[in-house]
Amino acid sequence: MSTFLASGPNLGRGGIGAWLAGLSARGKALVLAAEVVVMLVLWQLVVGVLGWINPVFFPPPSAIWQGFLELWSSGVLATNALVSLQAWLTGFAIAVAIGIPLGLLMGTSLPVDRVVGPIAWTIYATPTIAYQPLAKAWFGFGIGPVIFLVAISAVFPILLNVAAGMRTTNPSIIRAGTVFGASRFQLYRSVYLPSTVPFLFAGLRQAVVLATIGMVVAELTGSAQGMGAVIIRAANTYQTDQAFAAIALVVVWSVGMTQVVTLVERWVAPWTRKARR
Repeated sequence: MSTFLASGPNLGRGGIGAWLAGLSARGKALVLAAEVVVMLVLWQLVVGVLGWINPVFFPPPSAIWQGFLELWSSGVLATNALVSLQAWLTGFAIAVAIGIPLGLLMGTSLPVDRVVGPIAWTIYATPTIAYQPLAKAWFGFGIGPVIFLVAISAVFPILLNVAAGMRTTNPSIIRAGTVFGASRFQLYRSVYLPSTVPFLFAGLRQAVVLATIGMVVAELTGSAQGMGAVIIRAANTYQTDQAFAAIALVVVWSVGMTQVVTLVERWVAPWTRKARR
């Protein structure tokens, strides 16, 4: 017992937060997995075993898994997930194609920043659902409004973060590059971009989450297909196990894509990982 206490985590200096910060990536993953398992066990116990909560309104994990299997076996899940995937990827690609170049331009051109900046912040501050009626009016029903809401949700975190990263570039390095005859393209490639990369990937991570929210909002209120449509149909018929199963799949997608962005950042710019330690 004394050996375990001596070799265990020292929580006296900085507490649990300091101990978690000192864990390796694998250790943090194990802690997260343990937290998820404990949460699911307690959830199943409270709802499925003790019956303290009505499972019609808040189904236990076992019922949600059964709902997932029903959606999968019927083909509903695969069909609607592919529709959502197409809309999400298309909208996100549009957001990246617009956000990165415009953010680079805003960060290096004061006139562009003064014109585009206030408009970008105003649209960014507006709740996504407020654009849903306009999306339906402009693009009708189907996948068009979903792509629009995904794009408008994702573009501004990318644009504004890239612009902020450009502004934080060390002016001394810019002047040195100019003195040595670097062209504007060379300054972008060798000076601005390396300092902007951490901001870019921070914006991409935010954009993944907001794009997923925009997708679900669009499909909940104006689409016959997609994961949002599956959720609202299941909820309206009190098939909450299927609704929770669809929600869980959306969460897994959002978390998974966030991790993909992080992995790409580690590959493209490994120095950003060292800087965060």
